[in-house]
Amino acid sequence: MPPALSPDLFASHAAARAVTREHARTFYFASHVLGPAVQRDAYAVYACCRSIDDAIDRAAGRGESMRPEVAGEILERAFGSGGNRPGEEWMPAFRETAERKKIQRKWFQDLAVGVAGDAGPVDLRTWEELDLYCYRVAGTVGLMMMRVFGLEDETAEPRALDLGRGMQLTNILRDVAEDAAAGRIYLPAKEREEYGVEREALLQGRPSGRWKAFMEFQVARAREQYRKSEPGIGQLAAGGPRLATWLMRELYAGILDPIESSGYDVFSRRHGLTLGQKMARGAAVLVRRMAGCF
Repeated sequence: MPPALSPDLFASHAAARAVTREHARTFYFASHVLGPAVQRDAYAVYACCRSIDDAIDRAAGRGESMRPEVAGEILERAFGSGGNRPGEEWMPAFRETAERKKIQRKWFQDLAVGVAGDAGPVDLRTWEELDLYCYRVAGTVGLMMMRVFGLEDETAEPRALDLGRGMQLTNILRDVAEDAAAGRIYLPAKEREEYGVEREALLQGRPSGRWKAFMEFQVARAREQYRKSEPGIGQLAAGGPRLATWLMRELYAGILDPIESSGYDVFSRRHGLTLGQKMARGAAVLVRRMAGCF
């Protein structure tokens, strides 16, 4: 049995849990199949990721030039022994988790670069640029969660990156209109040109060219990332870690279904799963688990 947490560390983990519950509802939903210790570690890591995102957002709100170094002070405290600031009650929990689980500072630095890039206009040109962005804002989190779930085998890292890539592509496809309204276009220009999808049309919130064929291609690519991630999920410890990751995979991949069934209308609505649909997908995963399918 692991040693009991000190009162201070218990309070710090409680703060991390509160951050996760408020800002990461899908992840928080899936995390309930984890054991308490793994839950705590996952929430601590999420709280640090969230703090980086918030710090950069605050800097943007002040009109400051966006640089990933905005998050540097947070990382100095997170990976050092500096004092905590108000709002960083989760910090002691993160420090202890990061040291014990061998979570690398570089992953947070790469995450900060990706998040900082979101603060200004975005117009990606190539798939390679989009792939790099997906690594920075989602793949890095996949590598962190691998360690949280106890998997240190580096051969599994490409599969963690596949899952992160699939999830981020899903976010991008769901949020096309919202992102374009903010001057951010993540879908590569070279691919848009191939299908006749006009930049100005996206900025105005309307389809153009062979929009449905273009989106069919993008949705198929996202689904392929989920498929490629599955062997890596199988390398996770049976039980909570594997089950939670399957749940995340299913809940995020499920967002592609209403996008597809709407005829790829991502301009008049923001697609997602209802609580009932999430419960149904979760139940299906549990049935497959009990049947020994994974």
